[in-house]
Amino acid sequence: MRTLRRDSPAVLVAALVAVSTLLRFWAAYRIPTPWIAPDELIYAELGRSLYAHGTLALLGHRTSFFSLVYPALAGGPLSLSNVALGYTLLKAVQALVMSLAAVPVYLWGRRLVPSRLALLPAALTLAVPGLVYSGLILTEVAFYPLLVLAAWAMAEALVRPTLARQALFVAALLVALATRLQAVALVPAFVTALAFDRRKMLRVWPTLAAFGVAAAGWAGWQLRNGGPASKLLGAYQAAGEVHYTLRDAARFVLYHLGDVVLFTGLFPVCALALLALLAPRSDEERAYVGVAIGTTVWLTAEVGVFASRHVGHLAERNLFALAPILFLGFAVWLDRGAPRPPVRTALVAVAALGAVLALPIARFVSAATIPDAPTLIPLHRLHVHAPGVSLELVLDLVAAAAAAAFALVPRRFVWILPLVLLGGLAGASISAGRVVAAEATLVQPGTLGKHRRWIDAAAPGPVTYLYTGDVYWNSVWESIFWNRRVRTVYDLLSAAVPGGIPQDSLGPLEDGTLVDKFGHSPDVRYVVASDSLTFRGRRLADAGNGISLWLADPPFRLAQWIQNIRFDGVVEQHAKAFVYACRGGRFLLRVRATAPTKIRLLVDERPFVSLRLGAGETRAASVDARPRPPLGQHLCSFDLFTEAPVEVGELRFLPAS
Repeated sequence: MRTLRRDSPAVLVAALVAVSTLLRFWAAYRIPTPWIAPDELIYAELGRSLYAHGTLALLGHRTSFFSLVYPALAGGPLSLSNVALGYTLLKAVQALVMSLAAVPVYLWGRRLVPSRLALLPAALTLAVPGLVYSGLILTEVAFYPLLVLAAWAMAEALVRPTLARQALFVAALLVALATRLQAVALVPAFVTALAFDRRKMLRVWPTLAAFGVAAAGWAGWQLRNGGPASKLLGAYQAAGEVHYTLRDAARFVLYHLGDVVLFTGLFPVCALALLALLAPRSDEERAYVGVAIGTTVWLTAEVGVFASRHVGHLAERNLFALAPILFLGFAVWLDRGAPRPPVRTALVAVAALGAVLALPIARFVSAATIPDAPTLIPLHRLHVHAPGVSLELVLDLVAAAAAAAFALVPRRFVWILPLVLLGGLAGASISAGRVVAAEATLVQPGTLGKHRRWIDAAAPGPVTYLYTGDVYWNSVWESIFWNRRVRTVYDLLSAAVPGGIPQDSLGPLEDGTLVDKFGHSPDVRYVVASDSLTFRGRRLADAGNGISLWLADPPFRLAQWIQNIRFDGVVEQHAKAFVYACRGGRFLLRVRATAPTKIRLLVDERPFVSLRLGAGETRAASVDARPRPPLGQHLCSFDLFTEAPVEVGELRFLPAS
């Protein structure tokens, strides 16, 4: 408060944070449901479990370590009985948390540049497209300000390595690690920063010792019950169980270095590179340069290597927290009078431009990749609205113009550079916010239908989701998020819900009884499943998107299962219908050929008839089903094979009277 009273720029920082919080909350409020699956839904369930039971679990089953800090942040609002209200409150909290990153940036900046100039990196911190994640349930929300805090604490420990400052750095690092294990890159970053001031090496032995103690403690906790060394990576155990090739790893590290140049707007990276080539003015500046370079190098290498095998495109969401640290270098460079030694400036500008030119941008810009790289969203929009435009040419021209401006703009006009950068980042943020809201709006119809809490509204007791694989798997995660009564997930035969949700497989006997691998039938009263299934019981409600809620009669049994008919009624090659506990009846079929084709019909696995249909021709058939005795204990089946896709207007079973 004393700082605020005597420092008017600090008041402006508070105003920036307030305005950013309001704008980011407004953008987040337009997101109707979680978008990035299963990540958002995992963290939501972990947060609820932490508040309800004090454990990090999914549907009551303990899981590997993902994060502690973020579930603690998200779990409170999401644990409210009013799910919609809690979801809205979480967005408001997250908008504030991400906007608060401007505060440590400003306070750190005041150690390096005059207070008014420290406003620049604070403002740039609030303009990056990555703040669109404030509307999503992801660890990036907490990691964004915490990485800045940890980097600042590292710099302060290097400037004056007292025990108190080193303890603060270690504490900040542990909090960052408890948010994302990715923060382990700060350990080699600290060693790299030491190389910029070797005089401090002997004085920081307590920090190096703390690294060893923390590593030993973590290893002991993770491996106390035995297991592979990769278990040290918690939920990211798969990252330690694959082989990384040097060529692919180097290529993706280069791609992500280009992305760092891209999402910071090129100027900050070039400015930091020039600062590293110039003599520092103070211990504070030397420490900053070492920390910024060490953190950038090791975090980029870590994310690039990981993405080479586990992502396949730009993982910007794991990297954009670097931006505030690099923005500080831009302010320091401006405060030094924007020095640009000709040869070194040319080399730096060409290197930054080359990193951007190396990006295979056409391969990385698609609807599937933009959740991980919000800076690419404006290019994606350009591709959608003008598919004939070369994205590589557009990006290359913009990057070349930025590199030329950094190197050639006259010193008296250098103030234009931060204005251009701020405007570009703000424009990209607006574009990203619109696209994320639009894409998230498309999730609900196919996963939840018109009403997000339709299951809780219709079921008075615990509900099981039986997943068949013929509906979008995200419907399981979304249903669990919005409907608190969904407690258990089962798969039908070989179907599986991605993302690590606890799930067991069930299979039907010939009388329709659903049993697990041990032959036990679970006690299920309320079940949600695809409309391809009919249960013994009563349908209570449907979502309007091919998913229904049933009250099942005991024992838990299927009555019918119709397979391989798409949501639009099209059969591409083969459709099959099963009737369990069959007592006889007729299969009724009506098909329309969209192109000339031949269809074959089988009853109980035996050929029945073959038909040729012309384009646009419609045929109907009624096929008798005669089950084996004793009636009611065996199944009847019907198969439709087609050489070309056909539209199925009707495929149902009419039981014998």
